[in-house]
Amino acid sequence: FGEYGLYCDGKFFAVVCDDSLFVKPTKAGAALFADPQYAEPYAGAKPSLLIQNLEDRELMTRLVEATCSELPAPRPRKKKES
Repeated sequence: FGEYGLYCDGKFFAVVCDDSLFVKPTKAGAALFADPQYAEPYAGAKPSLLIQNLEDRELMTRLVEATCSELPAPRPRKKKES
């Protein structure tokens, strides 16, 4: 799916592909940008928010918090039978 997957509180919220950050699109996350940019992280993937300004730590913190607050809780993992 890419090079790196990012998680917050067990929720998969972003992927780093080809040195670019792609965040799962949510209304709260997109609302943080005047003109949100969307792109596919890899061929066949759903469009995600393409984040180009990674230097703004406050914005990145707000983006992660806003995005993850809208994402559903992770599904419980099934236990492997021995």
